[in-house]
Parts: sequence; structure tokens; C-alpha cells
Amino acid sequence: MSNRRWEQLGAAAGIVFVVVQVAANNLMEQVGGNEPPSYAEAPEIVNFFMTRDSRLFGLGDYIMTLSVIPFVWWLSVLWARLRRAEGKAGWLAVAALGFGLVSATELVSGGRWTLVMGRIEEGMNPELVRTLFDMGNLNFANIWVSRAGILIAAGILSIRTGALPKWLGWAGLVVALGLLIARAFWERSGVVFAPIAFFWLWMIMTSAVLIRRAGRPDGSAALRKNPDSAGINERG
Repeated sequence: MSNRRWEQLGAAAGIVFVVVQVAANNLMEQVGGNEPPSYAEAPEIVNFFMTRDSRLFGLGDYIMTLSVIPFVWWLSVLWARLRRAEGKAGWLAVAALGFGLVSATELVSGGRWTLVMGRIEEGMNPELVRTLFDMGNLNFANIWVSRAGILIAAGILSIRTGALPKWLGWAGLVVALGLLIARAFWERSGVVFAPIAFFWLWMIMTSAVLIRRAGRPDGSAALRKNPDSAGINERG
């Protein structure tokens, strides 16, 4: 298989990640009503876990964890594209990669809700259930910050170099701002979860661009290799 085909598969992994994330969330909350707000009382939170379907929840939690694999594949392709555009001495591409790895670590280091599901029928202390529920939500909210870091680094670099379409770079910066604002108010309203949906949409659009551009030399890199062509284009 050619390198271009491998790069396309890695880029498509971003779409796979979003699909798996949506499926996992639906499985974990398919039965028993919607998630209570973070300010809910302990009995309401206990009832939320008691009414889950343990098999669906377990399956959702499992594939949620597995989603880190396509995420890192996609992240690697994004980093390679950004690095080619910025050059080896650049640091924004490294920043995007670093924030992505932090996000991946946060994704697999959760599991508070899973601990509750494994013990809830044994009669867990309601206040402990509430604490683990809050810790799970806080971990999810913290992921928004690292993902905002990806968007900021990729957005700035795309606007500067054209590594990704400039409109996609600006869109990333807007979504990053939404994620950072949402983190400040994560415990107050379910509306703050909206920016994560826009992050998923940004991932899908970025994956499509990376698939289409796979194997092509980056525009900025081409100019560095042949700077005279830039002057000819400007004059002509």
C-alpha cells in the first residue's frame, strides 16, 4: 500500500473517532433518562446510575476507551501536515501534538463513572457516587482545554502558512474560544456541552481536507524549496 493511502487512512481515523464517540455516549445513556445536571442531589445521581443498562454502558465505556486509537492516528497525520508547513524549526506543530497527547491521556484516564457502575448495586455511599460523578464530569470538561490547545495551534499555523484552509483555521479558533468559555461554566448549564459538538465537526472537516491533500507537497514547503517561483507569481 502506498504512503499516500496510509496517510489517507490516518486522516480518515478522525471521522472514525467522532463516530465512535457519538456511539459510545449513546450506549452509555441509552436507557434510563438523561444525565442529571452537576448540581443535582446525590439521590438523583444514584438513580441515574441505577437506571443504566449495565451491558450497554459497559460496551459504551469500552469503545470510548478504544477511540483513543483512531484519535492518535488522526493526530499524527495532522501533526505531519502542520510540521511540513511550518518547517522543522517550528514549534506550533509540536504544540498541537502535545495538546493532542494530553487530550488522549485524559480520555483514557477517566473511568469514574465506570467505577460507580461496577459497585452501585452493592450499596455505594450516595455522597461517594456524587463525588465520582462530579470527577467524571470535571475530567470531561478539562479535556476541552487540551482540545482547544489543538485548535489554537492548528488554527494559527493554518492562517499563517495555509497548512489547512484559512477558513478552517479561523473556525478552529472560534471553536477553541467556545471550549475555553465552556470550561469556565461547565457545572452550570448543559448548554456548555455544545462546543464539543463543534469540535467534532471541525475534526470531520479537517479529516476531509487531510484525505484530499494526502501525498501532496505543502504549499509553504514548496515555496521554501523554490523561492523564485513566489516572486514570479507576484510579478505575473
